Amino acid sequence: MLDFKPPKDTPFLFWWAKINLPLHMKFSMRGTSIKIMDGALERFAKLRGEHTMVCPNHSNRHDPQIMFSFGVKAGEYFNFVAAREVFDYDHGVNGWWLQHLGTYSVVRGAADRESFKTTRRILSEGHKKLVLFPEGEISRQNDTIMPLESGAAQLSFWAMADLEKKAQTAKKDEKNESGADDLGFEPVYIQPMAFKYTYPEDIASELRGSLKTLEMRLGLKVEEEGSFQSRIKRLAETLLSTLEREYNFKPKDAVNMNDRVKQLRVHILQNLAGILSVELEPSARELEWVRVLRNKLDDFIYEDEKDMSEYEKEVHAEKEKTYKTYYKDLNRVVNFISIYDGYVSERSTQERIAEVLERMETEVLGGESPPKGAREVMIDVGEAINLGDYWSLYKKNKKEAVNQVTERLFSEISRMLAEMDAKREVRYL
Repeated sequence: MLDFKPPKDTPFLFWWAKINLPLHMKFSMRGTSIKIMDGALERFAKLRGEHTMVCPNHSNRHDPQIMFSFGVKAGEYFNFVAAREVFDYDHGVNGWWLQHLGTYSVVRGAADRESFKTTRRILSEGHKKLVLFPEGEISRQNDTIMPLESGAAQLSFWAMADLEKKAQTAKKDEKNESGADDLGFEPVYIQPMAFKYTYPEDIASELRGSLKTLEMRLGLKVEEEGSFQSRIKRLAETLLSTLEREYNFKPKDAVNMNDRVKQLRVHILQNLAGILSVELEPSARELEWVRVLRNKLDDFIYEDEKDMSEYEKEVHAEKEKTYKTYYKDLNRVVNFISIYDGYVSERSTQERIAEVLERMETEVLGGESPPKGAREVMIDVGEAINLGDYWSLYKKNKKEAVNQVTERLFSEISRMLAEMDAKREVRYL
């Protein structure tokens, strides 16, 4: 059922969360701290009071807490957009907290009108900045980002249209007093941000413990003296062979592990597309296939049931149980969509090793893998994208304007990630 979860900003809970944040970061997030790059707070402050969507990369499940921590330093609270399913975690307790801390839901890929209306309202009012993670999925890697969804740019342009409509009904002198620019109304900004999770201390011992646990779970002999690279490759080979048997799949002309992994991902997605009667664009990336299929599942699971009979609801509920099991297949593909043979050996930082092991733990052990030690999250803020600069193009060619803004956002986040990596002391294993 398309059950929209609206934001229910509760000032007392914002205050309570702020007071308890240091304890949460220390104990629940295992000593996580943030390091804000020089000039980042100043760049962020330039948009105080403006109509702003904040778009960080999404490499970790703790990104919302990191954004909240940054907000404390910046002296601002935010609204957040989150996928509808996260509101059901922990039997709805997670959703209660999210809503009362300013978060609202969106069903990805669906015509979630209430969510879209809320986004446009928040951006056009401009009372608080709105945080949206444009990757749409948790990438679980720090060095690069996944291709971005176009929703951030499209929703921001829609808010621009609302602002223009309001301006057209106002008097000329009122528009001038409001500080409107040459557009005749106040523009919407997209603020790129970058988070980079690092382990400043040596976590080799913790990583070896993780390797041992995975080797034992997969029935392998524990090789205490083996290198990280060789042990990870052996784990990957065993895991891949197990999944190939699970999906009854035999790779064709696969000359290396990368070919096998890619073929298995394609097989899983094409098989699911057949079950859901979805046509996948052959030239599209696998991540785009994942989004199409996830949207199909979301459309069915959150379908509006108000016009259904009781019997139709029962039949729908039965099918819904089956459909929900397919999310695991999609999550499995996303979990390994950007990992390849050589990912660790080409740059064997302890962060990359931790990323790969965390993916394996998610697959083999289930649940979310905990941090491998105390983390320092580097945060940078890019130059804001003024959608007013693209407004005339948007009027002529909406798709092109959205694509250009999305590409610029991708480039800016990628630049910041690379620059932060160059500024830190890297530990190799």
